[in-house]
Amino acid sequence: MKPVEVLDALFAPLPDVLPDSDADVASFLGEHGPQPQESADGPTYFARLMRVALHADRRSLASVAGHQAAVRRLFPSTPDHAVVAFCVSEDKGPRPAHIHTSLTPDDTGNFTMNGTKRWGSMAPVADVRYVAASVGRNGDRNDLRMVALPSERPGITIDLEPYESWGPEFQICDLHFAEVKVHADEVLAGDAYVNAIKPFRLVEDVYNTAGSLIGLFQLGRRHGRPTQQLEPLVGLIVQAAAIAETDMASDASVVLLSEFLGRADAAWSAFWAEWTNPSADITHAWTPERGLLGVAAAARETRRGNAWSALNATLVQD
Repeated sequence: MKPVEVLDALFAPLPDVLPDSDADVASFLGEHGPQPQESADGPTYFARLMRVALHADRRSLASVAGHQAAVRRLFPSTPDHAVVAFCVSEDKGPRPAHIHTSLTPDDTGNFTMNGTKRWGSMAPVADVRYVAASVGRNGDRNDLRMVALPSERPGITIDLEPYESWGPEFQICDLHFAEVKVHADEVLAGDAYVNAIKPFRLVEDVYNTAGSLIGLFQLGRRHGRPTQQLEPLVGLIVQAAAIAETDMASDASVVLLSEFLGRADAAWSAFWAEWTNPSADITHAWTPERGLLGVAAAARETRRGNAWSALNATLVQD
């Protein structure tokens, strides 16, 4: 999105009615996410993120906006109205060596999937689950593919119990695959780690943070917060839209998005430090115990340091 388009969306009249606190998240995404039919412009992932986050009445829905846009950016052929999930982690996490869900070819040219996934964000309500699975070994490497798996496929069971405390919006589950049939055209070409798993962390960090900031900006407008609290959010949201136009993978892009994430976290903390008397309902909806950047701060710092090292290595030495 161009800066003027971001600004126009941010300063448009506030919605008359916010979603009900018990609203179905899939319906919420379906109502606000898809490109309006009257628009002649092609959809962009950041524009879709904004359409959802501008209507969010709590942080979890604003985060969902970012999560869904991030998954769609990696998988552009996703149907317009689909809710999506990105299912990679297993018992020992998301590292390629720890992915044991298997994809085995059969004698029809199709495949069978078996295994278990943990921490499937949005997987309970997803129409399409993008699942990382191993097709065997390629030398000393686990050879992975992403599978675009429709949620209604027989052989899939879900377990919601480990994540009940997360609430009704950002739904999470474990998934178990038992002799699940996979069509050949549902197996996406290319190395899943290179094409999806590795870039997802970066893309989701930016989009999730942007969604949270957009929701916070709308909350501040609705409750008449001082302009000095809102202005930093405007700049950060426009910066996020600019970052979304990069590949988010080059060393220079990593430096830019790392700076954005650091300033966004500081702005989030400052906003709540300066608003000393929000209602209990607002506090519950917008200030969970987790910080804006969650638990991956160390990985982000490592990533930033590696990017700078690579960029500095290109300097001409006298």
